[in-house]
Amino acid sequence: MLVRGDYKSDMRIRREAEHLSGIGHQVHVVCRNLNDRTGQEELCGVKITRISNDSKLEFLFNEGVYAATWYHPALLQTLRKKLQAGSYEVIYYHDIHYAKIAERLADWYGIKTVADLHEFYAHDVKIWRRKSTLRDRLQLGRLLKPAWRFERLERFCINNTDGLVTVSPGLQDYLIEKYEFNGYSGTVRNVPDLSRLDQMNACNTGHNNELILAYIGNFTPQRGLEVIIEALPEIVSSVSDTKVLFVGDGRDSYVSYLKELSEDLGVRKNIEFTGWVEFEKVRSYYEVADVSMCLYYQTHRLYDAMPNKLFQSMAFQTPIIVNNTPSMNEIVQKTETGIVVEDAHALSEAVLKLYDNKKLREEMGENGRKAVEQEYNINIEMKVLDRLLNRIKIS
Repeated sequence: MLVRGDYKSDMRIRREAEHLSGIGHQVHVVCRNLNDRTGQEELCGVKITRISNDSKLEFLFNEGVYAATWYHPALLQTLRKKLQAGSYEVIYYHDIHYAKIAERLADWYGIKTVADLHEFYAHDVKIWRRKSTLRDRLQLGRLLKPAWRFERLERFCINNTDGLVTVSPGLQDYLIEKYEFNGYSGTVRNVPDLSRLDQMNACNTGHNNELILAYIGNFTPQRGLEVIIEALPEIVSSVSDTKVLFVGDGRDSYVSYLKELSEDLGVRKNIEFTGWVEFEKVRSYYEVADVSMCLYYQTHRLYDAMPNKLFQSMAFQTPIIVNNTPSMNEIVQKTETGIVVEDAHALSEAVLKLYDNKKLREEMGENGRKAVEQEYNINIEMKVLDRLLNRIKIS
């Protein structure tokens, strides 16, 4: 399994890898060492190799070659050694970044590939960069990777992979239609492992405000964090002791933009940026929150966000407010676990409605937990992955 980011903190990838290991597959994850973790580790039955750079010069060389060619020399060398030393059937890679490496290795060693795409990456990179500072835009790595190159890489990925996994039906349909993909495909929704969530202990976060709102996850422009800040003045005018917890992190330039926006709107004191927290601690924030929020922009006509935080909120019995993207709208309406909104004013109205009705919050929380137990859990979703891998292996 080939991972671009930090494997240990990415729960979607971990759920898949640990499930495959648990049913008898030998799973070896290779990723870059982004957080100074151990180079070699075994975690929940999954072997992990993390690639580090011995010097700044080596780092610049590897990143420069990757930016120009999509081939990361150190990663490619490590993977070749792993494939020569062992017997592997599938290279399973997440998102499009290492598609070139995965497909080249698959050709060399005569094995299959599976691309697991988490989002409309080639399209979304344009959205992410709108909030970039001039300094960010002038970075060499950014200049060498304009948005059109990501679309070409996405096309290469879909045209060459044997199997395609996506997080939502909308993303799957879009990619199949756009690139005329005719291989094996399946949707594995980003749902939780209840056994893991239920083992997590909640601790006191020190928050005892009258109204606590929470966003928990990565900070990127398409996730609607600005909408939350824009809605806050209206909320605070009714409930002055309101606290918004932004639990997570993102690019420094984007986080600075959010803080400046909150200053401009006079609500900076009502917002806390906690920074990144370990996954095992997120239960504490869901349980202290009266309401959680997940407001992805619909940046594409088929945009079909189905983030893990939606289902985590349901599992921890925290009512959730989402915006009108197809899948989130459908799930929240069907399960009666939250409220769907269109803009900042509607968000403030929804928050105040839930604040005034504790019974409704409790009912939504109970509905969410029940829905995750019965339908939106990893045990059901992994059956899709099992079938897809079995079809690829025997094809």
